[in-house]
Amino acid sequence: MKRYMPWMAVAVFILALLGLSCYVWEKQKQAEEQAAYEAERHLVVYSAMPDDVNRGLADEFYKKTGWRVQVQTRTDGQIRRLLKTPDLASPPDMIIASEQVLQDQKKDSMLQAYTSPQTDAVPPALKDAGGYWTGLWLNPMVFIISSSYYERNGLSPQTWDELLQDPNLTLVFPDLAAMDMAGDFLCSFVEMRGRDGAGRYLRELQRHVTSYSQSMSSNVRIVAGGDADAGVVDAAMARQYSKDGAPIYIIYPRDGTSYWLTGAAITKWCTDGEMAYAFLNWLFSDDVDGILRRNHIYLTYTSDTGKNVLDAKGDGLALFPVKKQYTAEGRRSLQDWWIKSVRFGKEP
Repeated sequence: MKRYMPWMAVAVFILALLGLSCYVWEKQKQAEEQAAYEAERHLVVYSAMPDDVNRGLADEFYKKTGWRVQVQTRTDGQIRRLLKTPDLASPPDMIIASEQVLQDQKKDSMLQAYTSPQTDAVPPALKDAGGYWTGLWLNPMVFIISSSYYERNGLSPQTWDELLQDPNLTLVFPDLAAMDMAGDFLCSFVEMRGRDGAGRYLRELQRHVTSYSQSMSSNVRIVAGGDADAGVVDAAMARQYSKDGAPIYIIYPRDGTSYWLTGAAITKWCTDGEMAYAFLNWLFSDDVDGILRRNHIYLTYTSDTGKNVLDAKGDGLALFPVKKQYTAEGRRSLQDWWIKSVRFGKEP
């Protein structure tokens, strides 16, 4: 037995060496595959849309074109911070973000211009005049009324001033200092009526407000449950609850309304114009409409060719003719003014 021991030791050593070689080879193969994947033609997109939507965009675009797009979920705040990071390791070729973020990135010379027949179909108010960013979807503020209020009063109110006319109307309203979208409404309303006019209106409206909510969904549930006659909410949330069977009626303000705009832009780092242009144009397609609807997101399309939804009256959307040139600091200043002069009424 002893004379076979050296041979057994050699065999064990050879087997161990083979096993180690296989392990090293497998690791090397994985590293090469990863390097090949990273070197493959692809786009990096920072997107403020929900994660499920972003995965759907990447998957569906690959099915349609065979081109890979890494759609990385980022908040608006994260996009702002990352694009200010020196020597960013993997800078984005494109961003999908709010209008304010897009405007700021243009000012910081982070974007490159692009226009196409798809972007040409977007109204001038919903895109950059120089083509540096283009609006994709907007989410307007709308009225909702309960089924019981509809039975008593029909499809009213239909304008912002009509919200003040029924002395018995009970209303749920967004906390204008709690959400970016609500702050955007405040800035747009002040742009339309001036600070003094907006202040007078909002103080008068407060007599009808039973609660200021920090959640649009709360307002919809309150109205759907009959605990308030009407509410002011974002259209996407109202449509989602309506699709799910909530007993509400959605009314677009006939005299216009504010809107939260989400758009896309190609960054200065992008070197693959062909793929970036194809992806941006594809964002206007029916494929993307299907992705949004599968995720129960019902936005309004900026493009004249988009599938947009009418309200309970059968009317289309009217928007405030605003320029929306306010800064984030300016919005916060107006929100502070609303808290002090309207919500709690301590200042004129």
